[in-house]
Amino acid sequence: MGLWSAYFFAKLMLYGLGYIGFNPWLNLAFAVFTTLPPQNGRQRFTKNLIAVPLGIILLYHDSWLPPFGRVLETTSFLKDFTPEYLWELAQRFINWQLLLGLIVMGFVYGLARRKLRLSTFVFVAILIVFLRPESHLPLESAMANVAPASGARTTTQAVIDPRNMRVEALNTMLTDFYAKEQMRQVRFSPLTGDDAPYDIILLHVCSLSWDDLDFVRDTEDPLLRRFDILFDEFSSAASYSGPAAIRLLRGSCGQTEQRDLYEPPKRECLLIDGLQRVGFEPHWLMNHDGHFGDFFADVRVHGGFPAEPQAHDKASITQHAFDGSPIYDDYSVLSRWWGQRLKDPTSRIALYYNSISLHDGNKVDEPGKGGSSYQARMTRFSSDIRRFLDDVQASGRRAIVVFIPEHGAAVRGDRRQIPGLREVPTRGITHVPVGVMLINASGDVTDVQQRVEAPTSYLAVSELLSRFISDNPFTKTNLHVSTYTQNLPQTDAVAQNEQTTMMQIGEHTMVRMPSGEWTSWDVSARRSAKQ
Repeated sequence: MGLWSAYFFAKLMLYGLGYIGFNPWLNLAFAVFTTLPPQNGRQRFTKNLIAVPLGIILLYHDSWLPPFGRVLETTSFLKDFTPEYLWELAQRFINWQLLLGLIVMGFVYGLARRKLRLSTFVFVAILIVFLRPESHLPLESAMANVAPASGARTTTQAVIDPRNMRVEALNTMLTDFYAKEQMRQVRFSPLTGDDAPYDIILLHVCSLSWDDLDFVRDTEDPLLRRFDILFDEFSSAASYSGPAAIRLLRGSCGQTEQRDLYEPPKRECLLIDGLQRVGFEPHWLMNHDGHFGDFFADVRVHGGFPAEPQAHDKASITQHAFDGSPIYDDYSVLSRWWGQRLKDPTSRIALYYNSISLHDGNKVDEPGKGGSSYQARMTRFSSDIRRFLDDVQASGRRAIVVFIPEHGAAVRGDRRQIPGLREVPTRGITHVPVGVMLINASGDVTDVQQRVEAPTSYLAVSELLSRFISDNPFTKTNLHVSTYTQNLPQTDAVAQNEQTTMMQIGEHTMVRMPSGEWTSWDVSARRSAKQ
């Protein structure tokens, strides 16, 4: 085996620390191949010529990196990245502590190989991987331990360890989830009269999760305290902007699989279309141009948005994105739109606003504004949105504001995904803070902030808006927000990208990889040190 034993020791070390997987059958076969003794120099050269690419391929297979085909699909985006952002991404792949550990291991290996036959230890270690203790529970046993949650439907709050469940059981749970979701729909009741008209403002924000806020120690941000309703366990169901926008805009129906997002939408599922049919004029606004990833088409075509985006009207540019495109100041864009809205005689407007101010790789243009760090941009963003809310309140016009992030920024990263990488839609990325605010309600809001602690997703937002429409909160002289939040539809925390699925079961995060294999992806894999 020679120096190939160092290759296996390095992989076993990475596997033991949770940085890669380790397929014992494939590694055993490759280990046997590397032990075949060459008879002459030509055979030795041929053996290494075959072994080197095989070793690289096997290492990539055992890593948590996306499938190579998926990497090729996304390389077209790299040409749009600025050189600075590409260099920043390259640096994130370097883990200095891990690199130091590998150097120390290499030093120990160099001393040990003089006296020991290390290939024997490699095969023993692979055998240990084969024999690691595993047990499997049948589906019936798994489902018997699912504790029902309060509310409209049962959620998979399993009390068993899902890492001991068979692939078939997890696949069946996932299939059952989507089958139930297909039967759910929210309908909007026609408005009765023009008493107390109001606007609906959807603030769809890129790159903000509870984990991001925890990482920058900002879970008590003043913006979050402003909301009358705060969803503690909301799942964005996606870790990329386009699918997240489609899911929100199709939020009047239950959650669908990723592949179905790009099929023609059903009209009864379209949120903005439903609002338009009951009297709200649709408006669309962004603080970017929407070209990257064809976000424009995701909203217009797949999200069924019945209007064109409005111009920025000379709003100020405060950042540039990772592709060099301009990003407009949130307050500048929103305040200009609000000024125009106050002059518009339309009684009811539904605005969809999309912001990428917190997206990874953005660079702040203005000197003295706190820099380009995520924490600095979050502080600026929070201030801008609060200023806008103050303007709406000061105008005296009534509005329902729904603040909903697309997904997290993955600022922390974990052992399997570098910071900023969102190919696997982990809980840290898809668990997002969602807030609702009733501005200028006619009576005093007598309740304290209502916290929705049950697992929810977009259907709960649509249902909440439906309740507001059918029972106008702005006509109440003594408004109790809690009357609107009781028994909102619950949705299990399930998220998908094109080839990867995440399913939350109790306290455990299970991820189905493109190979079809399920693996545990719990918080123990998170990086604990601040980057």
